[in-house]
Amino acid sequence: MILLHSFPADLDLTSITQALWQHKIPHRVRFLKDEQQVWLQDSAQIGAAQKLIQQVFQGAAKEENSSAGMGNSALSLNNAKAWFTLSPITIMIFVITVLVALFSQFGSHLQTVAWFSFFPLIFDTQAYLVTGYEHLWQQPWRLISPVLLHFGWLHVVFNLLWWLDLGRRIERQSRLLLIMLLVLTSLAGNVAQAWQEASLFGGLSGVIYGLLGYIWVIDRFNAPRYHLPQSILVFMLLWLLLGMSGLFSVVGIGSIANMAHLGGLVAGVLCGFLHTLLWRIQPISR
Repeated sequence: MILLHSFPADLDLTSITQALWQHKIPHRVRFLKDEQQVWLQDSAQIGAAQKLIQQVFQGAAKEENSSAGMGNSALSLNNAKAWFTLSPITIMIFVITVLVALFSQFGSHLQTVAWFSFFPLIFDTQAYLVTGYEHLWQQPWRLISPVLLHFGWLHVVFNLLWWLDLGRRIERQSRLLLIMLLVLTSLAGNVAQAWQEASLFGGLSGVIYGLLGYIWVIDRFNAPRYHLPQSILVFMLLWLLLGMSGLFSVVGIGSIANMAHLGGLVAGVLCGFLHTLLWRIQPISR
């Protein structure tokens, strides 16, 4: 990879990346603490890429001059479109999770919860779980759908803030990678929690720990590309250990799906090591 250009961290590079892909110029955007870097795969395309960037900036300047009086609402709309263009998967999961939280009344409307829970809910004189795994052959979505369930507004807000941060970091490198990690960490976290105990559980926390584990491995054993502060990783691991200690139940915070967290984390770490291995053996196979 060849460094083409560095840009301020707050600059929207959507137009630049779209122009490069339209002209079949493979590239990657890396996000550092104070800047963004555009890296090219082929040094022979540096001249063409620089010319495209210049054209994009010239076009943006003309648009800015012609629309100076349109107001802040148009700018906000453009920013929202650019944000969605860069992170559609992250935004889609965010919206779906919010809708499920609202329709399920944050986990209190059991008839809605029953559609997403790992174990089916049967309603008779009272609601009870159907244990076992036979139902998964006919209802395989239950292997993943619990990640959309949240019990309480603090639960959903906490998880979605982490999802927006970590999901965008990964999606800007590869949308397919984010989808793969979402599926694998959901499966690992949900199955681990269900294996430990047949209970009603849910939340994106297992996925979040999986994304954290993946990012840590990639940045630790390869050229850093996600640049997640080490303090965040330490905080989340400490939170995991506190949850496994049972302290949260003692102080009245409630039960924590610790095995979902641990299962997601292990899956993310394994994906990170597998990805690292594939990168290192790829040059040998050429």
